[in-house]
Amino acid sequence: MTRMGDVVLHYRPGSVAGLSGLLERAERLLESFPCRTPPVFTPWSPVAADRHLPIRPAKPPPVITGPPHRLPPEGRRHLPREPEVPRLAAEEHHDRRPAPQAPLKRSWSVFTQSRVLQDESLSKEFRGVVAAYKLHLHQRAKWVIGRHNCGGGGDIEQVWRTLNQRARSSRLSMCNANIRRERAEIWVFCDVVRSEEVGRFLKEELQLSGRIELCVHRRGNVFSV
Repeated sequence: MTRMGDVVLHYRPGSVAGLSGLLERAERLLESFPCRTPPVFTPWSPVAADRHLPIRPAKPPPVITGPPHRLPPEGRRHLPREPEVPRLAAEEHHDRRPAPQAPLKRSWSVFTQSRVLQDESLSKEFRGVVAAYKLHLHQRAKWVIGRHNCGGGGDIEQVWRTLNQRARSSRLSMCNANIRRERAEIWVFCDVVRSEEVGRFLKEELQLSGRIELCVHRRGNVFSV
């Protein structure tokens, strides 16, 4: 085996006499191939003497300001001082503000141990609805309370507050509800077997006007009280 630059020539042992002729033949064959000098390697980053490396950000980092006692002395002079307000005027201004109310949850659910209702507890009219729409007693249905059910003022928020106060009633067990403010509606979900009792409870406790509709998925409004 003989190495010629970047070319390795393999020959059989015992043929050393013909090696010179083999090398000449190989050199003639390689003459037709162009010889290219590899370019000089240049690093992508500048030399260490250059202080402005491309990997450094073009802008300085932002300055995070805080309370004056946490800033260095040179940074405190740039913070504007808040105008001092007399204590009496500040207290009077604070007294004129309305008392903040605790935000009401958008939805809630109740799970309590209660008696298991059977088909016999349903009215004859509602049993006819269950049979006509082929409803399962434990599938979910929803009562829809609209603005027109909230009296003359139509205050859906007041009805929602009252419903939140009655949420732990035993007659609302296994129920969940949410308010749809964009539609001005309240949805109360319950099992079909409890829907008639829940609907009458909502009418009485919330003092709703008109009729509220019971809606079932893919069936629409099936009952009202």
